Amino acid sequence: MGQNVNMPESHDEQAASDRLLSLVRALVTTHAPWKPLLIGAVITGDDHMRLYFRSPERDRTCGVDVLTSRTGPGLLGALVSPAFLADEHLHQPSDDPHCDTVVDLTDY
Repeated sequence: MGQNVNMPESHDEQAASDRLLSLVRALVTTHAPWKPLLIGAVITGDDHMRLYFRSPERDRTCGVDVLTSRTGPGLLGALVSPAFLADEHLHQPSDDPHCDTVVDLTDY
């Protein structure tokens, strides 16, 4: 394999999975056509996660990097806001095959 991957300890993996599940539960709501749609998530590190959103007015997917320990109401509100995905200044080119652009919100 091309990449070295450090497998997390079992308790770390469980804690990250619990945080991911809590975050997904908070983001899954009745979908409205004007809201970004959460289409996936992947744990990328001990406290890091990438969430994938489909843009409502553009035919593209945005990956959003977050710290799972900082996923409070402010971040969750920003993530489901249509203005968030429309702000091109936040978007960076992506080498992730699952998204067109990436937004780093690990400092949010």
